[in-house]
Amino acid sequence: MVKTSGDADTVAGGPKMPFCSEAWDAISRYIYTGLQGGSIMKGWMKKENEMITCCSDGTRPVIFKIERIDYEEKE
Repeated sequence: MVKTSGDADTVAGGPKMPFCSEAWDAISRYIYTGLQGGSIMKGWMKKENEMITCCSDGTRPVIFKIERIDYEEKE
């Protein structure tokens, strides 16, 4: 975790709640694609900047909605 406006000890990825490496493995490819401005799920979702995915834990699945938020930089 780099920055949060919440209590770092109660946010996933903080020192007391580490982020699951298997979950990161499931979503990292979409995060990196979005960071590069790429289409996350063109043709599969209504919006190409959104993705629904889940981790591979069959007994405790976690579902993620990933959304690339585009903005224009101010000069």
